[in-house]
Amino acid sequence: MDKQISEKFLKNFGKNIRQLRQKQNLTQMELANKCKVDVKKIGRTERGEYNFKVSSLIEIAKGLDMKISELLNFNYQ
Repeated sequence: MDKQISEKFLKNFGKNIRQLRQKQNLTQMELANKCKVDVKKIGRTERGEYNFKVSSLIEIAKGLDMKISELLNFNYQ
């Protein structure tokens, strides 16, 4: 995958996660606790700096009580 496209995807995914988290009135710390991950991982994800694994998608989806498909329902181009 083209690096520029990958970076754009990660940035837009991060923005989407931030919006979903804020809709639920959760802080990054609260989401991190629900996902059982370090708060830094949530921050890096929201900034588009973390190239996550599928297992990370599962953690975030569980933390937000959503399906993975809902996390990926955003315009990434």
